[in-house]
Amino acid sequence: MTHDTFMPSAWMMPVLIQDAPQGGGLIGGPSSATTQQPASTADGGAGAGQTARPSGGMDMMFMILVLFGGMLLITMFSGRKDKKRRKEMMASLGKKDKIRTAGGIIGTIVEMKGDEVLIETDRASHTRLWLAKGSIATVEKHAKSVESTEEETQSTGA
Repeated sequence: MTHDTFMPSAWMMPVLIQDAPQGGGLIGGPSSATTQQPASTADGGAGAGQTARPSGGMDMMFMILVLFGGMLLITMFSGRKDKKRRKEMMASLGKKDKIRTAGGIIGTIVEMKGDEVLIETDRASHTRLWLAKGSIATVEKHAKSVESTEEETQSTGA
């Protein structure tokens, strides 16, 4: 790799030659002042009465707004679904449900008072914690499934 690619003359010169007018001279040369392009062509090119359309700036802005609106709608509707699912989970909470909190504490609901829940994390040491209902992340097992598994273990163990 040479240092010529980083020199301004190495990368600007092809652009200057490419933009040169059809007379063969460079920009600002004597032939560029005398060479004139015709205003219209015989095959129906842009004439004096026709104007060129802008280069798509408004089209691009419209597309960005449509995409932004679509993302906003998707976000709004997915948020509604999650809120509805969480509301149903909170309404179905009951005693003896096995839960997991946002902090990772796993326990069984013993008592519920308003927005607070008393959970038991360890039966052997009788460890209990009062938590806010909002800190419950998931319900691991509902009371009905907990009772049925306890009955199965008692019937197989006896």
